[in-house]
Amino acid sequence: MTAPAIIVTAADEQYMSLARELVLSIRNLSFAVPFDLGMLDVGLSAESRAWLAAQGVKVVTAKSDIDYPGRDVWEQKKPGFRTLTARLFMRNYFPDYKTYMWIDADIWVQTPDAINCMLAEAAKSDAIHIACELDRCYKTFFDHAAIWHIFRDWYATNYGDDVAGAMTLKPMLNAGTWAMAHHSPVWEAWQAIYTSALQRLNDATDKSFMADQLGLNMLLYLNKMPHVLLPATFNWITFYALPMFDPASGLYVEPAPPYRPISQLHLTRPIKIQEETIACVGGGEIKRPLTFGHRQG
Repeated sequence: MTAPAIIVTAADEQYMSLARELVLSIRNLSFAVPFDLGMLDVGLSAESRAWLAAQGVKVVTAKSDIDYPGRDVWEQKKPGFRTLTARLFMRNYFPDYKTYMWIDADIWVQTPDAINCMLAEAAKSDAIHIACELDRCYKTFFDHAAIWHIFRDWYATNYGDDVAGAMTLKPMLNAGTWAMAHHSPVWEAWQAIYTSALQRLNDATDKSFMADQLGLNMLLYLNKMPHVLLPATFNWITFYALPMFDPASGLYVEPAPPYRPISQLHLTRPIKIQEETIACVGGGEIKRPLTFGHRQG
């Protein structure tokens, strides 16, 4: 029997090692809310598809859901780019679910809190449930102005100077993980604004890679579409702050008191799997990659 909700991710073969960690981290936990798992295949091998199927993951090949100038060239340059277009149409790939949750393949789940909360709350709301890239531990936003100028430049490139001005100093809502009910009006609005942005492209650049997230932020901030902001611990951006490790609980936690456990770690540093120096609560440090498998080991 189909569960009322599904959690979806996407990967090509390059990202499969991370996607594997995501799936295993979920299978390692128990949840209060039943859900299925889905994978949008944007370039997986037969071996990887077989492994996912053995884990009970529903695998569907992603198509080109949005056409735009230079799409073939851009998708060759960025093979995983189809992820960003396909995920907005996940209701078509995985029909008949009441609630949908997206988790990027470079995220892994440490505690069930984020999934339990996001699926339960999204099921009874029109709102998208999402966390922002601003937290007391993210020192970049407090110590430097450069990050705000980078965001403004992204908006200007994709949506023009007027939009960039209106969005200045608005904390970025990160689309790495979010949840919405099937009936949320955000689906169609997000599809429309992203389609329009891609079809205006003169030249695909790395800045264009952010157009979907930027469009969503515009809808939520400027158009006041329904949204619920969630704790940073539901989508911890490791690029901005490495977690601490709590030897007593065996969990990664916020790197500041009261050291609350992080529910989902988003491996956004330039090299996603590398040895990191992690400070420990109570003193000392450990050296290990931040992946699920290395924490278990």
